[in-house]
Amino acid sequence: MPKQAKALLEGTGKVSVYEATGGAVTAEFAAHNLTLIPPIPVGSIIHDNACGPGTVSRAILSSHPPQDITIHATDIDQVFLDSLHSSTTSNTWPITIAAAKSEALPFPDAYFTHSLTNIGILFFSAAGLDGAREIHRTLKPGGVAVVNCWADITWLPAMGLTSAKTRGVTPPFPPVNWQDGTQLRKVMLEAGFKAEKMRVERSEAWAKTADLRAWAEMTWAFLGGLGGWHEGDEGRWEEAVDGLVEGLLKQPGTKKVGDEVWMRASQWVVVATK
Repeated sequence: MPKQAKALLEGTGKVSVYEATGGAVTAEFAAHNLTLIPPIPVGSIIHDNACGPGTVSRAILSSHPPQDITIHATDIDQVFLDSLHSSTTSNTWPITIAAAKSEALPFPDAYFTHSLTNIGILFFSAAGLDGAREIHRTLKPGGVAVVNCWADITWLPAMGLTSAKTRGVTPPFPPVNWQDGTQLRKVMLEAGFKAEKMRVERSEAWAKTADLRAWAEMTWAFLGGLGGWHEGDEGRWEEAVDGLVEGLLKQPGTKKVGDEVWMRASQWVVVATK
């Protein structure tokens, strides 16, 4: 890992960088997706699946009395879990936190009233199916699942161009295409959800920054190592960040709004009842 990336990501910096870049968009998705389901009733047992820093949990608790519900938050990244644990302790939130793979959850059958997976399923094994099956297994009959994936991301093509320019190769992309929503619907059906109790929607959100170069540097630090860092990345760091800024400004999903640069991202979301 280049020293520049280490400086940004060490310790809790990884969480801060995530929340300042793509995490701001996934937070918008989480808030929007909660409006697609009925109000969460008293006594609900909720799974914040692949929780990251607790984006979904925070969205729920921002508008729901914490004493009325129970949330279980799971992830495999200990840095994010530690951050959420710190926030949970200081705010006395009703969240139980555990390190767990979404493809092998430590919960019994028919346990949750709600299962919410925010931009996680595309990272699960078997092209998402293993995790979708666990979502279905752990939901009570009548329980609600909300699962989403990326559709379009403005900064992804710019990342590819930057990698090609500074390394001569583009980052590896997932072997399955999630962009048209077909794969998301497919794995939910294969997991056991019924088409007549499922709806699929698309929506968009915007990453916003008044300092595009700082945003680009954080994004390169967080995502530039997908598929592994390269030997020359440290020496070409400034060139890569400058190239990413240039690429972002050329993308059709980028626009200037006052003093800010806005970059569009979109999601596919499935709301399914078991």
